Amino acid sequence: MLSRRYLRIKVFQALYAYYQSDDKNKKKVESEMFLSIERMYDLYLMLLTLGPELFHQSKLKMDGARNKMLPTKEDLDPNTKFIDNKVFDLLENNSNLKTLIKEKKLTWSNDQELMIKLNAFLKGHEIYKNYVASETSSFEEDKKFVVDFYKKVIPEFDLLLSVLQDKSIFWGLEEIDFILSMILKTVKSFSPKSNAFDQLLPLYRDEEEDIQFVKDLLHETITNDTENSKLIADKTKNWDVDRIAMVDIILMKMALSELLYFNSIPIKVTLNEYIELSKWYSSPKSKIFVNGILDKLVLELKSNGQLKKIGRGLLES
Repeated sequence: MLSRRYLRIKVFQALYAYYQSDDKNKKKVESEMFLSIERMYDLYLMLLTLGPELFHQSKLKMDGARNKMLPTKEDLDPNTKFIDNKVFDLLENNSNLKTLIKEKKLTWSNDQELMIKLNAFLKGHEIYKNYVASETSSFEEDKKFVVDFYKKVIPEFDLLLSVLQDKSIFWGLEEIDFILSMILKTVKSFSPKSNAFDQLLPLYRDEEEDIQFVKDLLHETITNDTENSKLIADKTKNWDVDRIAMVDIILMKMALSELLYFNSIPIKVTLNEYIELSKWYSSPKSKIFVNGILDKLVLELKSNGQLKKIGRGLLES
């Protein structure tokens, strides 16, 4: 689920907190970094259960309406298209999801008022109205509704976004947006033959390698801070160092650590990744600045024989 780019972002966030803090505790910053990564998966699981939560709530409401003293015709013969949604049914009966939710003690049970409001918001949304009004019924139509639920309904319900941010300091709007994109990827993979579907996206694409990558990138950047600072300072002599954004400095230090100590990552990949991150997290001019400084550093490191890449073409690429 988490790409190398997103893992770099997590390391960057941890380093930003580390350099801002007076407490330079490496073990603490590493622990908090991995906690923030784990909490991303908790958010993924929580949001996956949102649909089934509303699904279950709607079933109970229909059952209650049928058992009223004086039920209406609509109470006795309700539109069941929503509760018959085959994709929500797959999620509700996913044993892997159930197990993980139970193990991690994740639940919406203390947020029933929020669920009621979300249900009301959904029922008033055009996506829901058009879906239940349709006289056709197919797996693809059910899947499209679930995709629209996560793609359009959830991002528009500000109360839910606010509650999620209150639940964890690691669940900002950026994290929520990323996880919603992962849920869309999960749902889009469903097919009519997914009756026994039991697979969720894993937190890491390659758990052992990705964990080592994150850990090494964090430690190499902190351990070699003095050397990296000198290299950057030498190439920014014409700049007022105090005016260089801290974000740019950290990204360049990370890039240097990756260039020097991650022998299997091509130079071009490292440069592209950190230039892209500078566009996301710094000023509009940062891309040009970071690109220029890193290009100069690469040329110097190559001429000094300090870049040692393993594999054909990695030094040039």
